[in-house]
Amino acid sequence: MFLKELVEKNTFDKDGYVLLDTSLTNDFDFDNLINEIEACVLEEVKDPSIKKLGGYIMGNFGINQGPFGSKLYSLVFQNEFINYFEKLTSKKLDLFDINYGGNLTLPKKGIQQFHTDGTHLQEMYLVSIATEDITSENGPTEVCVGSHLKPMTYDEFFFSKKNKKKLMMKKGQILIRKHSLWHRGTKNFSNKPRLLLSFVMIPKTRNVKLELKSDKFKILANFFRNDFTGRIHETIYAKFGFLIIFSKLFLSISKKIFNK
Repeated sequence: MFLKELVEKNTFDKDGYVLLDTSLTNDFDFDNLINEIEACVLEEVKDPSIKKLGGYIMGNFGINQGPFGSKLYSLVFQNEFINYFEKLTSKKLDLFDINYGGNLTLPKKGIQQFHTDGTHLQEMYLVSIATEDITSENGPTEVCVGSHLKPMTYDEFFFSKKNKKKLMMKKGQILIRKHSLWHRGTKNFSNKPRLLLSFVMIPKTRNVKLELKSDKFKILANFFRNDFTGRIHETIYAKFGFLIIFSKLFLSISKKIFNK
């Protein structure tokens, strides 16, 4: 067991992520919880107010797990998983603050551009649980394997050689990912929303203000503002992504030139 964990830690450090099979695949309590959550998702996406949220045009939202968060946490963070996580990260669990979030991709939408979840020097881990089978059809996360190993400006990443991989997952599998791994959401070609629940593990030393758990499951805006300017930005992002890429490259290269 120790040898297996050592190999997986080496792989995690090299690749920036690891996929785990778990007993949740055949867990009655997990199935019941997911059924409750999926019912809430279907109800929330019917609410017309969702169209006003940043992320609707792109079709990619954040979520607040609400009262389901503590139930899911108790199913995932059993002793065996805690021990595994602590060996993988070389840190005790109680050194982390935890944000109860996730990602929701709408049908026929959801493609993002490659990005990281913060700067390279910041430390953060994402523990994501598949609530359903995630296939090439319903918007898997695509990662650039090993892209976390050194800090890269946008132009350095853009022109770098990439080992892209779409992460297919079986229901109940867990993905542990480093925040600095370049990744993106891909298009959900299916006819139903694709949900991925996540616990965002943030070292307490960073002193980050966490989003409070809501009294009910909620769909949240993504990184676009909920106003006219935000919608223009999001429309350009979703419909004319090459303009966003060009502007990022221009800004990234310009900073190097003018900071010399």
